[in-house]
Amino acid sequence: MIWKLVISAALAAVAALIVRQVKPELALFVQLGGVLAVALLLMGVLRELLAAVQGMLQFAPGGGAGEGVSFGGNSSYTMLVKALGICITTQLAADVCRDSGSASLANTVELGGRLLVLGLTLPLLKSIAELAVGLIRG
Repeated sequence: MIWKLVISAALAAVAALIVRQVKPELALFVQLGGVLAVALLLMGVLRELLAAVQGMLQFAPGGGAGEGVSFGGNSSYTMLVKALGICITTQLAADVCRDSGSASLANTVELGGRLLVLGLTLPLLKSIAELAVGLIRG
């Protein structure tokens, strides 16, 4: 699997360099095609990782294979998958922005992703704070 990934990425990078010399305006599309090809190769690995996480969560207290541990009406499994999706999408978007020469836009996209993950985890943080207060009060 790693060889497919490395070879696909290297071919896309070389193709983008060649296209950049001939038609610079099309190089970004070649890079995006390479990113898409590598992302498709990684989908199988992502499915295996999600299945492993789901398997581990079934042993958590109060959790089943499909439920996860409940925090504030939202399962931790669902929260984890959403946060992972936000992180991956944000990183890809920021990398595309950097590759096209817009570092400030890339930084803004990364900040937005961090804020979205923070907003997603607020119910979990609230539950942890309530638990801590309950333990302190006895």
